[in-house]
Amino acid sequence: MKKTFLARVFVYFLCTSFLLMANGFHGMVADANQNTPVGQMVSRGGVKFEVAKNSWEKVETPFPVFEGMKIRTEKGEAVLVLADRTRIEVDSDSSFYFGQRNQFNLLQGKVSFRIQPDVQLRFKVGNLWISKPYPLQSAKGSSVALTKDKEFAGSISMHSKGSVTVKSVQGLISVTNDNGAFLASLSTGESITLPSVVAVSKPPIMAANAEPKWTEGPVEEGWLGLSTWAWVGIAAGAVVVGVVIAAVAASDGDGDHEAPACP
Repeated sequence: MKKTFLARVFVYFLCTSFLLMANGFHGMVADANQNTPVGQMVSRGGVKFEVAKNSWEKVETPFPVFEGMKIRTEKGEAVLVLADRTRIEVDSDSSFYFGQRNQFNLLQGKVSFRIQPDVQLRFKVGNLWISKPYPLQSAKGSSVALTKDKEFAGSISMHSKGSVTVKSVQGLISVTNDNGAFLASLSTGESITLPSVVAVSKPPIMAANAEPKWTEGPVEEGWLGLSTWAWVGIAAGAVVVGVVIAAVAASDGDGDHEAPACP
């Protein structure tokens, strides 16, 4: 009877361990993506990156750029080259970071870009999303035509009072807001300036003397290097093991049974 009990516990232990390993595998893949640079940056002048909160150091060129890394050009200039031959030029007095590998967040200043036709890179500026148009986007009921065989290029300028100017140099550019509402579609040579009331997100509500928390920013690393969902998975696995052991112990006196199959 004791052997039967130990066999049951061992089977459930193997099943739970497999589930935890599967959950950990996704975390390892995410960590590997975070440790791979989004691209390389060459710069001149006083370009700096944030090594800790409110602590900045000057970059060396060439410089690898990672997700969540805040960079400001101050009086300098920078050029980003991504793995897919996408090129982003950053003017002086600008700051930015990559929220994700395909999401460039412009916090202030101006950038010019040239993006390959098969690259789905989006620009986040305040309350705006700037990108190539998607098939479901439409203006006044008519679908926006897509150009898949040409790269698209343009510029984005964030002005001091919060307004944003978007210009298309080549190809179609789509502008939407955080709610997914379609705002503009620009053809080659066209530009639009959106006022601050449209372009800038509403500031978050903060308690008195509290430090500001931005609605957009790099995700902080979880406790002991694991994400929140990883710890949730581990905790759930531990609960399952405890419940199974208690159930097996309670039914131990019912006689020998075959070890249950892995759920």
